[in-house]
Amino acid sequence: MASNKTLQLPPATADQKYVEVSPIPGGFITLDEHFFVKPFTEGARRTVPSLTFLVKHPGSNKFGGDPSKPFHLMFDLGLRKAAERYPEVLQKHLEGRAPYDLAPGVAAQLREGGLDPSDVNLVMLSHVHYDHHGDPEDFPNAQFTIGHGAMHVLKNGLGGYASHQHFVPDTLPDDRSSELPDPSGGQWKPLGPFPATLDLFDDGSVYVIDTPGHLPGHVNLLCRTKEKWICLCGDAFHDRRLLTGEKEIGEFKSPHGVMVCIHLDKEAAAESISRLRELHEGVGEGVEIIAAHEDEWWERNKGKRFPGKL
Repeated sequence: MASNKTLQLPPATADQKYVEVSPIPGGFITLDEHFFVKPFTEGARRTVPSLTFLVKHPGSNKFGGDPSKPFHLMFDLGLRKAAERYPEVLQKHLEGRAPYDLAPGVAAQLREGGLDPSDVNLVMLSHVHYDHHGDPEDFPNAQFTIGHGAMHVLKNGLGGYASHQHFVPDTLPDDRSSELPDPSGGQWKPLGPFPATLDLFDDGSVYVIDTPGHLPGHVNLLCRTKEKWICLCGDAFHDRRLLTGEKEIGEFKSPHGVMVCIHLDKEAAAESISRLRELHEGVGEGVEIIAAHEDEWWERNKGKRFPGKL
């Protein structure tokens, strides 16, 4: 897609801090195309990663960090490392996503790459679905933060209208978990095409982006590396053709016979995708946009998995 490259993101300051971003596959599941896009190809399905990312900041006192040491942030934790770690209803849901591959889990991959999971300072979840919250108990010293409204979903659910909308209230540690502030409040500021972003470390290195639609509290992460911006999109879209405009968001019939969408608020999701498209077109090669389930992106970039970096 051609880029007009007219969008302005904040320029680097004289003492700018930069982060490093490393992808880690948090397991693999198989998705049917008809759940996500229209028009769709009958019977089309693909096995996709549930991507997670280690974001390494040179040092910050935010979230209890020591500014003299690197700060390690995990954005999403993927799938749990074994099916039996899920309740029965989600185990049954997983069977509908077969073939799947959950092992060895994100913590084991961090350890293999040279980082003890106990040294992760912060885990931020794009949202609280089963294929993004992973195994929080494997990160004993991390603070956990989720988007505004996500805690209510985790504790109270959404009425169970679809099998993927099942939540376990005690998934996150109560004493180390918190929500981000309300995006309609004064702490969030406009940035590029996005009306509400949060400067996470107060130094222009990482911005949290409010990206409503998929699930309450859904957020993206815009990271400034020395080479480019990297936008981690979670489930803002599940198919790259939604970002390019080649496809539209799909709908499907629930077991109750009602037409539903993979996004809780389809219109808001479409608006979030439109804003990401504006970022994509406006910054061009200066920004890399990555959603959590992009199989083709992973095939091209799996050689950069942690301890590598993008």
